[in-house]
Amino acid sequence: MMKRIVFILVLVLLPVISLHSQVQFKARVSKTELSTGDRLQVNFEISAKSQTIKQRNFTPPDFKGFQKVMGPSTSQEYSYINGRVSSKFVYSYILQPLKTGKLTIGSATVTVDGQTYKTQPLTIKVVKGQANTSPAAPAGIPGSPKSNNVTVNGKVDNAILVAELTKTNPYVNEAVGLVYKLYIPRNYGVVNYNETGQPQFNGFWAQDVDKKISGPYEGEVNGKPYIYYILRKKLLFPQHAGKLVLKPLTLQIDLQVPVYRNFFGMRVPDYEVQRVRLTSGKKVLRVKDLPAKDRPVDFSGAVGNFDFKMQIDKNQIKMDEPVNVSLQVSGTGNLKLFDLPKLKAPEGLEVYEPQHTEQVQTTFAGNKGLVKDDYVIVPNNAGKFIIPAVRFVYFDPKSGQYVTKTSDDIVLFVTGDGKQSLQNTMANNRTGAVGKALDFRFIKEQAHFMSPNREVFYGSKWFYRLIAGSVILAFLLFGYYKYTSNKVIDLAYEKQKKNRNLAQKFLKEAKKSVNDKAAFYAHLEKALHNFLKSQLHIDTAEMTRDNIRRKLVEKGISQKNIELLIDLLNRCDMARYAPASTTKMTDDLADAEKLMNHFK
Repeated sequence: MMKRIVFILVLVLLPVISLHSQVQFKARVSKTELSTGDRLQVNFEISAKSQTIKQRNFTPPDFKGFQKVMGPSTSQEYSYINGRVSSKFVYSYILQPLKTGKLTIGSATVTVDGQTYKTQPLTIKVVKGQANTSPAAPAGIPGSPKSNNVTVNGKVDNAILVAELTKTNPYVNEAVGLVYKLYIPRNYGVVNYNETGQPQFNGFWAQDVDKKISGPYEGEVNGKPYIYYILRKKLLFPQHAGKLVLKPLTLQIDLQVPVYRNFFGMRVPDYEVQRVRLTSGKKVLRVKDLPAKDRPVDFSGAVGNFDFKMQIDKNQIKMDEPVNVSLQVSGTGNLKLFDLPKLKAPEGLEVYEPQHTEQVQTTFAGNKGLVKDDYVIVPNNAGKFIIPAVRFVYFDPKSGQYVTKTSDDIVLFVTGDGKQSLQNTMANNRTGAVGKALDFRFIKEQAHFMSPNREVFYGSKWFYRLIAGSVILAFLLFGYYKYTSNKVIDLAYEKQKKNRNLAQKFLKEAKKSVNDKAAFYAHLEKALHNFLKSQLHIDTAEMTRDNIRRKLVEKGISQKNIELLIDLLNRCDMARYAPASTTKMTDDLADAEKLMNHFK
């Protein structure tokens, strides 16, 4: 029993622990060592999982020892896919050191949903800049300027900024790789660069594959030799079919360009810095919708190439002893953008909410790794239980077909407390021994004959005693049956009453929270769920839209009220992650009260 209590406490505390770990506030720099002529990019990133970012009171450090060249510039990414929300807000600064030595960038602070977060201080090593007459490109961008004299050149044919896609005609939710490359002639050098226009990824779920600048690499453009830098790599998942446009990346770049100067009638090679503005241009994708033909009803949006399995850690346990069952999907694709199938267990097994785990690496081909749900199951009865097989459906973009993976049934044997099992085993052994002894008895040499005038059993005292005992036993069994039936009915009534009271409680909490959108819809959804439990006699595991609809139809509820209820549940799901006014929340509350009063 103690083990069971410990497992329940762990399951209750896990959501609280994960809630505090959802928001992260970090400071990142483009380099930790630079010279006095170099420039440094500092990003302060606020990221959150399963919630939007309501940040305020952002306070940057004082940047003592640095000159602020540009900033703050801000960018934000937000996505809502299959009930999962991911948000990121970034403040960016471009700094230039004013002195040498070890300089410290202090802590920045921000308030998110009433909680204050602070970044760790960063130490930057600055050395004295040296003149460099070599035209070779620096190992990373931005680099150190080679000259204070900058010539603005609006048109440079030799520098090219391109955006390359791994595919331009993908399916919805199929992984698309995007890479930005900067091409310059081999005898050119990059002095400095700034992003003047950020690319936009509207209609995509976007993830960073590699934000580090790498290069230079050897390459060709139209048959001419070039060197190029890879500025960044992104992984995109288109979220709807049709024409999707990627807005361009725009850079302002200072290039070290070779020139010839005339000194005393002689042409002498030299270098000058030219400033140009480059754009990658728009990219257009024609996204195909997933085929509607032959689409399984339990398809949850998985696109890629996956394996699926269901495992149990042990097949023989005792009553009240927990067992772990995991559902795991592994492979490459949109691993973070779909829900795993649900585990269904027979009566007699108590199933707790699963713990979700992701071990995913973002690659150019897609998210690679595994996601799994770990269920804790505690048996309430002894016996043999069959945990039915689970189906997982995904779409394979290479074959253009839906693929179904089905696990095997799991057999679970549950015994009593151990002592009873031992007694039953011993009793069975004794019975078997007696049976064998009766089968192989010797023929007796002397027979004992009985008189044919012995008393007949029919009509004897023992005959009537047996009949009377049978009648009494029948009455006792009938009384026990009535007692247990009433007890089951009482338990069912108490459970229904408890759910009805919880529904009213959460409805009152929703009224109190009408000015707090997140709390309001959380309470309203709990009120509706407990109300449905009391009316339809279903558990949380059966709380699916299709099952609710079917139960309401069986109960004779009108189609209009059924659609209103389903729509209200969907509004609760969506409204927590979308803007909502007080008027809209009041209308949703009125609809919920109307439905709950109508069903009584």
